[in-house]
Amino acid sequence: MMSFFAKGYPQKIWERAYFLKEKMRGFPKMHAFFYHNHGYQLDLKQPFTHNQRIVHKMIMDRNPLIVLTSDKVRVREYVKEMLGEKLSNDILIPLYFVSKTGNDIPLESWNFEFFMKANHGSGFNKLVLPGDDPAEVRQLAKYWLSQSFGQSRHEWAYRDIPRRIICEKVLRTPENEIPADFKYYCFNGAPKMILVLTDRFKRQKRVFVDENLNLLEGSQMYGNDVLWPLPPIPNHARMLDLASKLSQPFTYCRVDFYSIGDRVYLGEITHYSGAGAEKFDDYDLDVAFGELWKKENRHRSVLEILETIKAHRH
Repeated sequence: MMSFFAKGYPQKIWERAYFLKEKMRGFPKMHAFFYHNHGYQLDLKQPFTHNQRIVHKMIMDRNPLIVLTSDKVRVREYVKEMLGEKLSNDILIPLYFVSKTGNDIPLESWNFEFFMKANHGSGFNKLVLPGDDPAEVRQLAKYWLSQSFGQSRHEWAYRDIPRRIICEKVLRTPENEIPADFKYYCFNGAPKMILVLTDRFKRQKRVFVDENLNLLEGSQMYGNDVLWPLPPIPNHARMLDLASKLSQPFTYCRVDFYSIGDRVYLGEITHYSGAGAEKFDDYDLDVAFGELWKKENRHRSVLEILETIKAHRH
């Protein structure tokens, strides 16, 4: 890799070359990685589990809307197109600043906290507090901008996003806590699974439920504490509606929200949740959600599909 860069080739050219090389070889690294994570083989010719289909989408689906909605800056244009100006302004988290270089963030004149994020990937985020060293914050921003994201696993959508740093308002509850996350997994415009996350920066609790808030046992828990019984979700119906509208053009995507009082805020839209590496505790649930990628199953319940799968297995 380094010798390639040493010859002066731009990073994006290397990433394209790497993808083509792996494609010609049949994506052996992806197959090995997938088997290591899930304990069953990756099938790219006839994917049938949820995780297989995510990887297939990463490698095969070149819908330009996936790039647009994966970009934390330009997704705002998409939201306004789908929902209209008034509703969009109500649910989009206010931005303080967007930077191309990281050098021009005016920290010395700010005496408030904000989330700093890079728009071209996942995990590039930092809670910046008053008093933090401006030089260190700007250096981190520049480092993020220098980094590619997701190309070793062929997460295509992030490759060509024009890189930016965004400075975003920090949402807090009346108790001054970071609000819970509500992640709506949508299939052909129909939300079918919801991940509810609380205490994300402390001792995380999580639970997966279906669209009717029934517990989905066997989901991707990773040993975290189970958030059950489920606390009230007063804005659930509204988030269901918004997720359905925003996910309409896609076979699958996840739409994330925060809910504070009677307000709902959009977190992000993501297409490659977990890069297809998030193992279900129950393999049958992975298969059941794979069935929901089919348009003819849009109106079916995942619990109904799961029951059918388990009945056939026995």
